[in-house]
Amino acid sequence: MTLLQIPDDQAAALKARAAEQGLTLADWLKKLAGMDAMPSKSEGKYRLVDLIARCDATAPISDEDREWLDSPRAGREAL
Repeated sequence: MTLLQIPDDQAAALKARAAEQGLTLADWLKKLAGMDAMPSKSEGKYRLVDLIARCDATAPISDEDREWLDSPRAGREAL
């Protein structure tokens, strides 16, 4: 887990925004990150089918990803 330190006034503002939705700051940040739909470690390992179901197949490919996809193989990639 990464620790993010922000000034007290900004932390208070974020806590207030979370409280408006009836959430703790940690739960609000997880919700913003889309982590609320992910299984927790206590629920077991991730299943590929669940991860793929969360993907948007219509999302545009970034320039960085396009460059990687178009680059020559460096090992045993299947693409």
